[in-house]
Amino acid sequence: MTIGLRRLAVYISAATLTTACTVFPTPEPPRALDLAPYASEPMQEAPRPVSLRIDTPLASDPLDSARVLLKPSLYEFQALPAVRWRDSIPVVVRDYLVQSFRYNGGFDNVVTDTSPAFASHTLISELSAFHAENRHSEGITVVVELHTEVMGNRTRRSQCSKSQRVEQRAESASVDALMEAFSESSRALAEATNRWAYACLAEARQH
Repeated sequence: MTIGLRRLAVYISAATLTTACTVFPTPEPPRALDLAPYASEPMQEAPRPVSLRIDTPLASDPLDSARVLLKPSLYEFQALPAVRWRDSIPVVVRDYLVQSFRYNGGFDNVVTDTSPAFASHTLISELSAFHAENRHSEGITVVVELHTEVMGNRTRRSQCSKSQRVEQRAESASVDALMEAFSESSRALAEATNRWAYACLAEARQH
């Protein structure tokens, strides 16, 4: 593990040892972390007459977990000790996308895949990166990568598809700095996805 990430892991591990000692000590529960609430200027002036379902992104292990992930090298994932996301990473990403799409008001209705309501279109996606990397001279960088498709629910056909990748440098290796970088990269990705889906459904209605 590189120096910055090693210090962070050692710091968090040491913090868990400061509780009172007993014969059988009860470990402290991990800190449950979340992205900062979405906040930005609304991007669309008028909503599309479309109901959109946002599915939970597909992901494989270790992304399909609640671990806060680090990559100290190209070949290895590690998890920060004593901290976790409030839910699995795909659910955190889905909830953030729903929050941003509703905030920006580009569609008549936006629901999640847990809703029984009918939607005319679905945003499906695959999550391939949601972790921090140590770039050595460049510092610690959060990477988020998502492949998205808009599908018509009646035809079951993909109308548009796009892969997007966002990188955001963290100010330091502290947990707070990492959460700021995760939040900023997620905000940028959500806004890019919102603009793309809005344009996609405008083109679809012209055909």
